[in-house]
Amino acid sequence: MGHSRFAFQTPLRDHRGRRQHRFMESADINAAFHELFAPMRANIRRGLTSSGQVYALEMDDCVPGQLLATTWMPPSMFGIDDAAVLADAARRRTLVDRLLAAPRCESMLAYVCERQAAAGSTCLYVEVVSADGRYAAEYPIRPGHGWHRRELVRVSHRRLEAAAIG
Repeated sequence: MGHSRFAFQTPLRDHRGRRQHRFMESADINAAFHELFAPMRANIRRGLTSSGQVYALEMDDCVPGQLLATTWMPPSMFGIDDAAVLADAARRRTLVDRLLAAPRCESMLAYVCERQAAAGSTCLYVEVVSADGRYAAEYPIRPGHGWHRRELVRVSHRRLEAAAIG
C-alpha cells in the first residue's frame, strides 16, 4: 500500500468546537449539574446570593460526561446591566439561542439565579441548555448549621424542553 492513499491535504485541527450541535448524552447533562453544584453550594454556605449568572460549559468531544472548562459570562457582555432581567424566560431564551448559534467551543450554557419556590421558600434555580434541550433543577435553600449561613439541598434535575433551538 502506498502513501498516496492517505489524505495528507487535511491539516490536523484542534478538536474544540466540533461538538456544537452534536447530541448531548445524559452523562454530559449529569456531569454539568454535578460540577455546578459544588461551587454553588460553597457560595450559598458563605451567604452569597445570585440575581442571575450565565456560564458556558465545554464538554469533551470524545468522552461523555467529561467537563473540560467552565467560563463565567457576565451579563454585561451582552449589554444587560441588571442580571435580574434574565429571570424573564423570553429574554433568557433569546440570549441562549444567540449564544448557541455562535461558533464557540462550549456546547452547553448554564443559567443560575436565586428565586422564590412555589411554597414560598427560597431556592437556587439552575438551568442547563444544550442544542438538544433544556434541563433545570430547583435546589432548596435551608438555614445552615455551624459556620454555614445557609445550606443548599441536592435534588434531581428534570428535562424542560426537547429542543432549545429550532
